Order: sequence, then structure tokens, then C-alpha cells
Amino acid sequence: MPLLMEAFNQTAGRAGLLMSIFALTGLLLAIPSGFILQRLGYRACGLCALAFVAIGVAWGFFSRGIGAMLSSRFVEGIGLSLMAVTGPEIIALWFAAEKRGRAMAIWSLWVPLGSVSMLILAPLLAVHWGWRAVWQFALCYTIVIGLLFHFLIKSRTGPPSGQERSDWCRNLTMESLGEVLRNRNLWLVSLLFCCFNFVTVSFVTWAPTFLHVTRHATLVRAAHAISLANLSSMAAAPMAGWILDRKGPRKLLCALPLFAMALLLPFGGSVREGVFLVLTIALGLLAGLVPTGVFSGAVEIAGDERLAGMAVAVILVGQNSGMLLGPLVFGRLVESRGWETAFWALGPVAVLGALAALAADFSRGRPVVTCRA
Repeated sequence: MPLLMEAFNQTAGRAGLLMSIFALTGLLLAIPSGFILQRLGYRACGLCALAFVAIGVAWGFFSRGIGAMLSSRFVEGIGLSLMAVTGPEIIALWFAAEKRGRAMAIWSLWVPLGSVSMLILAPLLAVHWGWRAVWQFALCYTIVIGLLFHFLIKSRTGPPSGQERSDWCRNLTMESLGEVLRNRNLWLVSLLFCCFNFVTVSFVTWAPTFLHVTRHATLVRAAHAISLANLSSMAAAPMAGWILDRKGPRKLLCALPLFAMALLLPFGGSVREGVFLVLTIALGLLAGLVPTGVFSGAVEIAGDERLAGMAVAVILVGQNSGMLLGPLVFGRLVESRGWETAFWALGPVAVLGALAALAADFSRGRPVVTCRA
């Protein structure tokens, strides 16, 4: 972030748009992406997602001004929206309910694994070859992943293991999709995920800059320090899957970590660098539990595995709202009130997310599909 702020001559508040505009696309396309998935199928939707990411990254690499860079982030956000609904759809259709928790836990690593990889690589690439080297690496990586997805992910027909073929063969209707969109519990889970992403994305986006500016850490050391959050998050995710496969309560799996985060985050702006690293690890462990509970809960609430993509589309409204608002609001608070106030503001947001989790019913919904005559 400091390098991009210097390259494009941006303040902290305006630089927050580089993350927020990425989420704006996801917010606008959250619900449409569910319909696109139903229309294209998960294989074509996944390939389209990777294509948009590649186009956006290439656009960002050639950007000469902040306007072009923001536009490229918008295009990348299209890819995020489509891939975010594709992953849970594949898992819902390929894994039976009793194995879905572990599968969803593995898939939920896509954000922390990607983040920790780039928090390690990006500073090294940028210090030696400039910030554009990060985008160049990302483009090559996306192309390789697109080829792997094309050759390894195949379409399948028929029900997942354990599901009755008579249920599977029933036709999805627009009415069934609409009922998913009207599901109160899905929107409560979406609200909790909005709050979760508000606080976690704000922290991961701005914590390296905080350490660099206020604790005088080098860019490389600051970025590597924050990668500890993603490493600990990756360690916690399998535990969440294990809990869910043993019928653990999704409500508490989402609510308790958010309450704990509300207690820890306000101290981020006042502690020394060593204590900040401990805080970072603790926040990562807590953050690793929530996404698995959210995404697996969305599939259960929908009541039909084929509606998993549409259910996740509702969750993405909250996810991208939090990603949009969090870094932007945090950056504005840093500008106007300072770092300590910005960190304190994350606490009440985490509490709101925990309350939404307690209010939601995570039990399996009734099937909403109907047979066509």
C-alpha cells in the first residue's frame, strides 16, 4: 500500500479505494452471479471467473494513473464474485452432507492461503523490481490456474452421494431461487459476514502500513508480520471443519470468535510491535473459524444442494459490503482521528456480527424446489 500510495500520489483515505472498489464489483454482482452460475454451470462459471481476473490483472499492470488502476480492480472483482459462488456449488454437489464440513474448510483457505502467499512474495518482488512485478506474477499465476481448472474440474451429472435421485431430478424454478433470496436467516448470516469482513479486511489491509508508519518496520517485515494472521487462520480452518462434521453448532462457531475479536481489536493501535504480532496471530486463529461456518451454513439453510450457489450469492452481498466499507472507513478514520480511534471502531462492528449470528437459525431449510408439469 505505501508503494501504491507513492506511485499514484494518493492519501490514505483515497488509497483505501484500491481495496474497496474491488469489493464494489462483488457487491453489485453478488445476486446476479448466482443467476449466472445457474445458467452457465460451475465449470463455465469458474473459467469465466479466472478470465476476468486475468484481464483485470493485465489492465492493472499497464495502469499509468489511479483511474485505470481502479478500473482494473473493478474487473478483478467480477472474477471474485463468480469464483466465490462456484466453489461452494462444486462442494455441495460433489460431497455428501456428512463430509461437507471438512471440504468447505479446505476451500475456505482460498483467501488466507492467497493472502499469506502474496504477503510473503509481494514485498520481495516490489522491492527488487517495483510494484508492477507483483501484477506480472499474478497474471502468470492466474493463467496457470486457469489451465489446471480447465483440465481437472469436470462437469458431473446426478446427485451427490446419499441423496435420492427422485429429489435430484426435480426441476429448479425461478420461484425456488426467489425463495432463497427471501430467506431471513440467509440475510442474517450475510450481515454477520459483512461485519466479519469489515473488521478482518480492514485489519489485513492497513496493519502493514500501521507497522511501517508508526512502529518503523520495513515494508518487508511489516507485510511478513501480518502474514502470521493468515497462517494462523489456515491452521484454524480444519478445526472448524472437524467441528461441523461432528454436528457442532454453526451459530456458536460464528458468534464466539466475533465476540473475542471485539475484545482484541481495539488494542491494536496502542500496543508495541511484539504484542501486535501476538494480537495478529490470535485474530487469525479466530478469523479462521468463521468462514467455514458461514459457507457451510448457507448450503444447509438453502435446503437443496443445487441452490448452494444462489445461497452463497446472498452471503456475498454481506462479504463485499464489508470489504467495500471496511478499508475505506478505516482509512478515513486514520486520516481524521488517528490509528487508535480507527482500531477502536472495529470493536462494535464485530459485536454486531456476533449478534446477527446468534439471531440466525442455521438448521437445514426445507427443500424449495418443485416439479414442473
